[in-house]
Amino acid sequence: MTSPGVRARVLLLAFPLALCCVLAHGADLRGESQLLQSKPDISLADDFEFTARPAIVDALLQSPMIVARLWEARGFTPKYRVSLQGDGIHVVDPTGIEGDLYLAEQTGNRRVWVGFGSLNHRLVPSFKGRMALVLTTQPRGSGVSAHLAVYVRADSRALGFLASTFFPLVRARIQHRVAANAADVGAILAEVSADPQKAAARLGHDDAAALLRAIGASTASK
Repeated sequence: MTSPGVRARVLLLAFPLALCCVLAHGADLRGESQLLQSKPDISLADDFEFTARPAIVDALLQSPMIVARLWEARGFTPKYRVSLQGDGIHVVDPTGIEGDLYLAEQTGNRRVWVGFGSLNHRLVPSFKGRMALVLTTQPRGSGVSAHLAVYVRADSRALGFLASTFFPLVRARIQHRVAANAADVGAILAEVSADPQKAAARLGHDDAAALLRAIGASTASK
């Protein structure tokens, strides 16, 4: 039987990955996101507040590898390995989760990503699944509020049934861990907003230059 800790990790990718994607056009992805939102095995939603300027949040949402490098530089966990993969990104979580994520659509302050991945862990039979992330941001005071909804569907209907059955037992644990990941993302956003040079100093030369270009272009366009 799948342990609560392992089941929880399936959703722990949600918030960091939402900040680590690039655009992938195609009606197939939009159709996939609609299916996942209408018929998930597991769904979860939460709200977050970030102390960062809206222009900075938008810039980092468009800069996947910069966010991944800042996550790594600050020593946050899980220690994701992130690389570009065609029109999306490929992410490896050392706990056994691996997959590709694509931005399926963007309308104003609402973005929808679709992910395809697998879980391989010694305590769990390997299985594949799909995930939709819906992120809506809104300026609020001097910061940004964000609403994140996560929809997960296993490729196997039998495993999907088990996931939906056991999810209520681990919901509180998953929400706690997602909130912890969101707090780390918030720390990245806050530092880049308040002191971009300090954030850039954490990175190598090329990544630092990319960060400063990204936030400079975004700020100038606002």
